Amino acid sequence: MNKLVRRVTRSVERLVGSEVRAGEWRIVLLFFGNLFLLLTAYYILKVIREPLILLEGGAIERSYARGLQAALLLLLIPAYGMMANRFEPSRMVKWIMGIFVVSLGVFVTLGQLGVHVGFPFFVWLGIFSTLSIAQFWSLANDVMNEADGKRLFPMVAAGGTLGGIFGSQIAARLIDGHPLQLMVVAAAILLVCAVLTHLTYAATGHAEKITAAPAERDQRGGFTLILHDRYLLWVALSVFILNFVNTTGDFLLAQLVNAKAHTLPVSEQRSFIGAFYGDFQTYISVLTSLVQILVVSRIFKALGIGGALLLLPVFALSGYTLAATLPLLGLVATVKVIENSTDYSLQNTIQQALFLPTSRDAKYKAKAAIDTMFVRLGDLASTGLVFVGAQLGLGVVGYSVVNVVASVAWIWIALRLRNSSKAKTAAQAGERQARAPLVV
Repeated sequence: MNKLVRRVTRSVERLVGSEVRAGEWRIVLLFFGNLFLLLTAYYILKVIREPLILLEGGAIERSYARGLQAALLLLLIPAYGMMANRFEPSRMVKWIMGIFVVSLGVFVTLGQLGVHVGFPFFVWLGIFSTLSIAQFWSLANDVMNEADGKRLFPMVAAGGTLGGIFGSQIAARLIDGHPLQLMVVAAAILLVCAVLTHLTYAATGHAEKITAAPAERDQRGGFTLILHDRYLLWVALSVFILNFVNTTGDFLLAQLVNAKAHTLPVSEQRSFIGAFYGDFQTYISVLTSLVQILVVSRIFKALGIGGALLLLPVFALSGYTLAATLPLLGLVATVKVIENSTDYSLQNTIQQALFLPTSRDAKYKAKAAIDTMFVRLGDLASTGLVFVGAQLGLGVVGYSVVNVVASVAWIWIALRLRNSSKAKTAAQAGERQARAPLVV
């Protein structure tokens, strides 16, 4: 039996390209399973949110809901920072997950009473998705050192990729039932996530840690930490511009799909759009899985975090330059498939690893601010661009040129972030050496 287990684990290591050392498999499996279940629950909820809000309110309410998410995050992130100052992270993370589970129970109850929950559920899910995933990676950054995180994060992130596919398939097959039933399924899955989080802290000894004394804790909030730390500021700007470019690219694709649909008979337009986006999401899911499992760890080994930072912005520059030259549906769709799959696999793993050399306060408070508010700010900036572009009559070429300019800025930010990352890692190495006892 032991030989079979060793054979399986070695095969997994060779497939992913990550080295899991003796005694690490337990913690890796806890993280992998937790992220797998978290993304399974999220994708179940993500699928059911669309019919809820579109059938109850329509596309305009959906747009308003995204704006409200950003406004609420401006209030919630400072409150989250205050909780992080007061409570040990192990307790805070489990409490917040419990709040999310209770919230789902409230939505189910209200829905059974006939209350329209589509709009508030859409707002809630946007906050849940960003904050819960940010918390998960805060925990991973907290319990792993920089070297181990860079080695093991690609393996852990594969759990999220597979969970997204699994959750989507569950929702697709059960969506004919009432969405409220799927909320109950998702709530049960999140309860298991809370248990796995507790086991993870216990396995690494963090459950017994005593909260640091006030003098040892940084009492500043997440936004203040970002503004006073150049490294964190570069990370935040990188996340902002990534989402600006990606969301603008989604709009470009939607324009081209809509234009193509209107060349068809009215009876065929809905089926064309549905079939196109069905294939589009399938290609992204498959490519994301392949890149995450087969490529990410090997890129980390070959280029390091600093070199890997440049891959997606360089591709975005090339892809949107082509789109500005040849604004064709097939070309833009191909660019978006590669861009999105790289974002969901390689870039996502990079962004989590960037917090490995930061302080514990930054891992929870600054990371929560960056992974929630700066993501939404990028989306809102793209929405503002679309509004202005509509007034100016910008077409596909015009929006593509904007993304080309933004990609150049993104490359510059990535270079600054790479240099800042090297400096922070070197400074930490110097501090560890200074604290090391002298050999006499």
